[in-house]
Amino acid sequence: MRKLSEIEGDNALDILADLIDPVCEIVVDQEVVTAFTSGDKMRAIKLGLKKHKKAVTTIIALLNEKDPATYKPSLLTLPKMLMELLEDEALMGLFSSQSQTEKTSFGDATENTEAEEK
Repeated sequence: MRKLSEIEGDNALDILADLIDPVCEIVVDQEVVTAFTSGDKMRAIKLGLKKHKKAVTTIIALLNEKDPATYKPSLLTLPKMLMELLEDEALMGLFSSQSQTEKTSFGDATENTEAEEK
């Protein structure tokens, strides 16, 4: 399985575009985010596998340059691939930056909309 940082050129753009939806699906799950950010990566993996099977499979397929629609991971290779995913700093950066983006609420910002009196 290739690391995100190893994929270059037009292929990188295609893969990145295809990763957006499955990554977003996982990072909006507060239970997964809490487990991951608290350092309980095994619980985060378990939750991801249980609650987001298709998203996890899609991410693994894309990084293996396989068609997500037909990709079937093997029980023997899946644990190794999941650990490789967690060790891919560029991919984990996508998860953490997207998680921070999801937590940002633009509606909470206070804005002065009144004109200043002169």
